[in-house]
Amino acid sequence: MHGLVFSIGFSIRQQYPTTTTTPTTLTMIRFDSLSLAVQQAMCTPMHQILPASQSTGALYLGSLAAVHEKDALVEKNITHLVQVMDAPWLPLSEKDGFNCHRIPILDTSSADIKSYLEAACNYIDQSLRSGKSVLVHCQQGVSRSASIVIAYLIRNRGMSYDSAFAYVKRERACIAPNSGFVQALREWEAAFRRPTAGRRFTS
Repeated sequence: MHGLVFSIGFSIRQQYPTTTTTPTTLTMIRFDSLSLAVQQAMCTPMHQILPASQSTGALYLGSLAAVHEKDALVEKNITHLVQVMDAPWLPLSEKDGFNCHRIPILDTSSADIKSYLEAACNYIDQSLRSGKSVLVHCQQGVSRSASIVIAYLIRNRGMSYDSAFAYVKRERACIAPNSGFVQALREWEAAFRRPTAGRRFTS
């Protein structure tokens, strides 16, 4: 594994500033510079964040690799996808029998993720409540998709940003929302934790 490098988004570049950068949003990073837990998480297509219950589906977080494993999705009863990528194509869509909610953003600190949070949380919550299991994925399962899952835990499970981040990181060690997403999520947290705002959404 020595010397192995791979491309990764803006959020990892913030955590590992000594990596080689390019003019694009991608970075080349030595895989062996990451902790073992992060390496293992990066090599795992998806992780379960919330288990299914008798009345709700399960929530998963993962990378693009997860949707290349259709049999694994079927095995886990995943029928609903939140696809957090600005890409002209994705390997799975409605024609493959999946219900898809797309969020076309890049992993950059200037991307306006906040404008997509409410619709994404509604989609996840309604899907889980109907007994459907949901996979939220982006390219690497590190920044964009993790931010959506954290937003859901803040709004629908009443968590703080710090608690939601820690909870998700325990399940998928490689998560690292970029600085712009962190700011948006903290603003999201503040909006739902104001005493006068009320709890419009529960889960």
